Amino acid sequence: MGEAFWKRANLRQCHPSAIALKEFDVVHTASYSNGNFAASCLSKLRGHGHTRFLNTMNLEPDPHDPVAWNRYEKLLRAADAFVAVSEAVAADFRQRCPSRFLGVIPNGFDPAFYDPLLGMDGDLPEQVRHLGDGYPLWVAALEQRKHPEVLVELARRNPGITFVALGGVVPGGEEFAKAFEQTPNICWLGPISRRQARAVLSKAGVLLFPSEREGLSLAMIEALAMGVPIIAQPKSSMPELVQPGVNGELIDIADMPAWQQALLRYVSLSQEQRQIILATVRNQAVQQYSWEVVGSAYASIYEKVIQLPRKLIHPLSDNAPAHAPLHS
Repeated sequence: MGEAFWKRANLRQCHPSAIALKEFDVVHTASYSNGNFAASCLSKLRGHGHTRFLNTMNLEPDPHDPVAWNRYEKLLRAADAFVAVSEAVAADFRQRCPSRFLGVIPNGFDPAFYDPLLGMDGDLPEQVRHLGDGYPLWVAALEQRKHPEVLVELARRNPGITFVALGGVVPGGEEFAKAFEQTPNICWLGPISRRQARAVLSKAGVLLFPSEREGLSLAMIEALAMGVPIIAQPKSSMPELVQPGVNGELIDIADMPAWQQALLRYVSLSQEQRQIILATVRNQAVQQYSWEVVGSAYASIYEKVIQLPRKLIHPLSDNAPAHAPLHS
């Protein structure tokens, strides 16, 4: 949607030098990378206390990751306000800086793009064009917290079913890539274009998503947008997206027989049953996660941010000692 975004009459695209040369009312970031953090702090200084720094947190902070945790604690001192994409992400804010936490606004999707009624066969990768509808699908990077070994185990238990997988390899995920390549009934497409991924989703019968920790997974939201039910773990933010018996199932990966049972139930659905699920799941996703819903929620957030007290540096926590991270 980038082209439509920059055509808006009330938007201006600025060179990075504008951070040092201009004053802004609000600086809004959606990550706490070093670059975003430095730019936001510079804007606050340039604004002499007028500029507000708003951050949308997309992933639960992890105190066991020293690099990310250090960045997070710097963010807690610098930002004037926070929004979280899920209740799971919001938990730490609610305890450590409740006065600056403005609420939960989920990630979203474009219903005009993720529409299962669009004809997408031309975008299907060649490797999956021979497959019928209803195959199990994996969409995630190959890394430990996503548990790729669960897909490998399910594929080995079901040699007569072809599993389709999307996603690239992150550092440390090479062994998972080797396992995917050596499992004959896993069709691993690697990283592909968004249009191709949408086409692959349109033919899927269930998304297998055994991740351990997610802010609010876009892969899951986009699957629901396309009417695809999900099998996920009952952890982190996954229960905020999956309603067991309605749009999927929540099963711990320690219970592989239950994953197997749920998998077989979804891949054996008739076309008529699949269409009923598609309509229900799709309609619910549009009502909760469309960009229109997300954008409307942010409109009121900006008004609140402008009214916040002016401070350049905030205490690390409103009501907890700095050395006591509350994230479990």
